[in-house]
Amino acid sequence: MIYGDHDEKTIKQFKGVMKNAEKGALMADGHIGYVMPIGGVAAYSGVIAPAGVGYDIACGNMAVKLDIKTNQIFDTLPDTLDWIQDNISFGIGRTNKELVEHEIFDDRYAWLTYDKKHRDELHKLARNQLGTVGSGNHYVDIFEDEEENVWIGVHFGSRGLGHRTATGFMNLAVSGKWERKTGEREVLLDLKSDLGERYYIAMKLAGRYAYAGREWVINKIVKYLEAGVLDTVHNHHNYAWEEKHGKEKYIVVRKGATPAFPGQRGFVGGSMGDNAVIIEGIESAESKEALYSTVHGAGRVMSRTEARGKSKRKKNKNTELWNEEVIKEGKVTWEMMEEWLQKKKVMLRGGGRDEAPHVYRRLNEVLNSHQNTINILHTLKPLGVVMAGENEFDPYRD
Repeated sequence: MIYGDHDEKTIKQFKGVMKNAEKGALMADGHIGYVMPIGGVAAYSGVIAPAGVGYDIACGNMAVKLDIKTNQIFDTLPDTLDWIQDNISFGIGRTNKELVEHEIFDDRYAWLTYDKKHRDELHKLARNQLGTVGSGNHYVDIFEDEEENVWIGVHFGSRGLGHRTATGFMNLAVSGKWERKTGEREVLLDLKSDLGERYYIAMKLAGRYAYAGREWVINKIVKYLEAGVLDTVHNHHNYAWEEKHGKEKYIVVRKGATPAFPGQRGFVGGSMGDNAVIIEGIESAESKEALYSTVHGAGRVMSRTEARGKSKRKKNKNTELWNEEVIKEGKVTWEMMEEWLQKKKVMLRGGGRDEAPHVYRRLNEVLNSHQNTINILHTLKPLGVVMAGENEFDPYRD
């Protein structure tokens, strides 16, 4: 099942995945990815595909509805966005400014899935990074819904823990060595094997970690606003689940796709200058064919390099700062991005041309392709967006 329009490379990549999967679907926001396209869904029998789950294991979205209205925060919104930018770690701030305690760090059984050397390294990395948002298309947004209720939305995943877990287990499957880098190739792990079982446990650990990080960021902002939470929607979109479809049980991998079983809600973001939605899955013949999945966002149509151009980073020996030398101009200018945001009345902190609205499809267009599988419960208009800056390097973005 293929939704929407896609380029030849994306279709070819999806067909390649389907050679080993029992069932599959490609969402309307799909585009080329690593081994498996973003927006791809694949059901496997007894095996799991780490490249399908992706490097940003358990990347996902969380949104909460607050007990305050837009008019209660609008005048102080610039200050709120400044506070978020100063107190939540984005981009180059790859470690949190404050150490976050969480019970996940005491789960000895889950951490034992790693060998001693890498267990200690990953445990320390995860403790330092819990609650960091990162860069790329990861964000913290302040929204309003149709009734001018304020919502907070966040988008990020398991950070370095997920990235190193994916890299390590794929390398172990190919070369038997954790640190050796390999080229792009599909790796399927038998869940009954030692390696497959260990990866599955590690993936679930990364999933819990991503949930904890998103909850920590949301709770910190809620406390700052002195608000109460009326509703919560929280979901992964880079993950694998054990599911029954028809009479058969499968491992269903969703890479940039939101689970949408009947009655299940999800938060789907657009871009920095576009609406987001709260959706709910419905029962239909098409929903079954889509493996009860829908889009996770609007879908990129322009690469980062195409959008912002190509440049070379050089370190100034005297100042120790990095300078950008432009080699090729991009298709998106700062003026284009600022004009769009002003028209939409969206306040931005951080962000860059590679994440401008111009590089994405419009969310309503991709949602229209899935109208027979979901209902839209709320449309959320962005008031303020906080992201990492364009030149802030972060190795763990998706």
